[in-house]
Amino acid sequence: MESNCQNCKQIIVENFCNNCGQKQYKRIDKKYVVDELQYSLIHTNKGFLYSVKNVLKNPGKTAREYISGNRINHYKPIALAFVLSGISAFISFKILDLVSILKKQAGTQATAEAMALQTDFMDKFTGFYQSNSALIMLIFVPLLALFSMIAFRKWGENYYEHTVMNAYGLSFYTLFTII
Repeated sequence: MESNCQNCKQIIVENFCNNCGQKQYKRIDKKYVVDELQYSLIHTNKGFLYSVKNVLKNPGKTAREYISGNRINHYKPIALAFVLSGISAFISFKILDLVSILKKQAGTQATAEAMALQTDFMDKFTGFYQSNSALIMLIFVPLLALFSMIAFRKWGENYYEHTVMNAYGLSFYTLFTII
């Protein structure tokens, strides 16, 4: 199925032009629009659900596959950690209304001894941590990568590969907190 490239007018034999790299012309239909929306929003056409399933089944194997070069089916690990952390925060605060649940729990456990231990600083710190836990976990990925690189230096992976491993670990943790 040969056609001419709409960009450089060369003959396209496969899905892409060998000269300029443009995709072969295709009419815009429902599938095209759905694919574009998925790609524009969270790039789900690049293995988001596949990666979630594999991270739940075996996060270590998923990280090993990604590092060894099997990347075509996998969602990018750092983007996966960001998206899952965002979903987790949305579920916690918008759907479950975690803030009001924590306030009610704090009110029922408020004994004289507990009240003496709780300070204004601890209340602020706890509130900050609970409302930003997903972001805090994301910030720790590079630090954890440094520690795992030092601890597992015999593996021979570099810092960035350890970042990928820790991003998949964070994704695994986030998925289990969502479930």
